[in-house]
Amino acid sequence: MYDEKTNSIVEAQQTSVGMVADLLLTAEKELGAFYGAIAGRYGSDEARKAARDWIEEVETMDWPMAGTIPNWRHVSIVAAGCLASRVIQRSLNP
Repeated sequence: MYDEKTNSIVEAQQTSVGMVADLLLTAEKELGAFYGAIAGRYGSDEARKAARDWIEEVETMDWPMAGTIPNWRHVSIVAAGCLASRVIQRSLNP
């Protein structure tokens, strides 16, 4: 009985580690694409700010259950909105 309980705990931990690894990989790809697009259009300084916005949005997310992957595009859209606000503010107040 103890061995079965220990095995299920170990299995759950391994599943969690695998899920986190998958989440990090997909997040890294999305953030990398987002950063690259912003850097190409607005430069690396603005890309760093946008990446910070992206990460801050991730921190506010409700994390999914049952192994579903978060909608990273939603995070990118929110961060792009922050970027747009900064760009508009700069153009209005040169």
